Amino acid sequence: STIIAHPLPLIYLSGVTTALATLLQSKAQKDVSAERASVIYAMDPVYGAIFANILLGETLGGLGLVGASLIVVAAATNAVLDFGGVSGEDAAVGSG
Repeated sequence: STIIAHPLPLIYLSGVTTALATLLQSKAQKDVSAERASVIYAMDPVYGAIFANILLGETLGGLGLVGASLIVVAAATNAVLDFGGVSGEDAAVGSG
């Protein structure tokens, strides 16, 4: 139905935007620590909501705003506080 009616937009969405985003993500992720990458990826719903508001005029409800706020607070806390101390592997080597 939709696939038959709109094959070119589906090819564009799957082949161009998804593949390009995945390619750029995998290239850039090599230069970022795992902790930093997890914070960036956790912020993805917040970026999506912001762009949906700017480009489409979408709005978040009360629970959406609470969720976005919790994600931003968690990301900011992770950025401000250094939780990346000694990793579990390093601690095991140092204690043995």
